[in-house]
Amino acid sequence: MTSDKMSHPSHPEHPLQKINYQNEYTCDGCKMKGTRERYRCEKCDFDLHIDCVTCPNITVQGQNCQFLEKPRLGIHCKKVDCTECRSCDACGMTIKGFVYHCRTTDWDFHPRCAKLEDQITIDDVMFRLEKQQPSSCAWCNKKRLKGGYKKIPGWSYVSNKNDGYNFHVYCVMEMAMQNLSSALQAMNQPEVKTKSKKLSHGLSSTSNKWLNVLKAFLGAVFSILLGDPTTLIGSTMAHLVIQGLLQAGSIW
Repeated sequence: MTSDKMSHPSHPEHPLQKINYQNEYTCDGCKMKGTRERYRCEKCDFDLHIDCVTCPNITVQGQNCQFLEKPRLGIHCKKVDCTECRSCDACGMTIKGFVYHCRTTDWDFHPRCAKLEDQITIDDVMFRLEKQQPSSCAWCNKKRLKGGYKKIPGWSYVSNKNDGYNFHVYCVMEMAMQNLSSALQAMNQPEVKTKSKKLSHGLSSTSNKWLNVLKAFLGAVFSILLGDPTTLIGSTMAHLVIQGLLQAGSIW
């Protein structure tokens, strides 16, 4: 734990201290889950992602996006502090706190979703962040989001290989939220990697390659969504997801 302290306009009552606890928390800025490093007020049980402490205006998909502490109200909304009007264009989930907004396109993003890489390359496989899903998602087996806001189609990571390994950002977010607690519990359990090796035993070399590519890709995206620069938790979560898919016979 460091001794870094700072004041922040979202919590003027007390200074925030930078800590590094390996536990799950909800950021009081963007209202999304996180783990490990953050700024915290112990007295008020107030936490901020490291990324949510300083939120400069950024560029997403070539468009300038402005940081706002609250999502803009919908055209017909009459509530003073509505947290139901705006959904993230990347993941399709409701935005309840800090947000990035593009005036030109009217896009809105969770701060974490705004930081997703335009492309992630693992070996010779490239996953590009696209606004359209060309085929069904490898996780939910649907082309359209099953849980996102109906007017927001949601973005997807699309593989350059014709193997159907495309993923809704929404579904990757769901994987992260569903496996975070289990990953934290498994962090110090060496049998996590052992089980993964046993499960992959007997697969063809091509399948093993895709297993490793998929694991690395999911680990990278999980780490961005959780704000984990060490990638330790993201990698552990990817292990758990791959194990679940193999046990269920969903891949190979």
